[in-house]
Amino acid sequence: MKESEFNVVTAAVLSQTLGPLGFSNQGSRHCTFFRKASEEVYHFISPVLLTDGARYYLQVFPHSPHLEPLFQEWFPDELGIPTDSWSCLSEHDGVGLTQEQFTCKNEAVLRSSLMGRVGGLLLNLAVPYLDRFQTVADLVHVIRHPSFLGLALYYVGRTAEAVEVLRVERERLRGLDTSDRRVGVLLAHVESLLAEDR
Repeated sequence: MKESEFNVVTAAVLSQTLGPLGFSNQGSRHCTFFRKASEEVYHFISPVLLTDGARYYLQVFPHSPHLEPLFQEWFPDELGIPTDSWSCLSEHDGVGLTQEQFTCKNEAVLRSSLMGRVGGLLLNLAVPYLDRFQTVADLVHVIRHPSFLGLALYYVGRTAEAVEVLRVERERLRGLDTSDRRVGVLLAHVESLLAEDR
């Protein structure tokens, strides 16, 4: 299955499942679904087609504009994932490290899985998982990526912990290609926060 076909079919089917719960994929070039849970937090469900075109998996994660300086620019398809690899949906583990793959060798198989088993997993596991996250403070204990963690800790007022994480992250970012816009903007933001704390 081609990615363009996968995106169109998945967006159409999941709009029926997730739309009534406040999710939209408006503006997504793929089939990323999102909803604004609060002024601080967004919820994301992102189906991902594997390169063989015959299988896909789902990423489920909370995010916040307070964790990513380029949030509006990268929204909704290109955002980083604060929970990192702990964002995969599986029947056995819910949302976590286990990447369960679902078949989609043709449109009929894809529609059947989305309307059946996958739809059930989204409603019974993914959405209840996301419902727990309404504030940045709710996210702190599940964030795995150090940049996001440092910014979250800073935002919620845990400044000493944040500074410790952000100092290490600043050194890591300095070792990357700072001409890359994402890296450069994040590094500048981290440095500004650390400067405020002096």
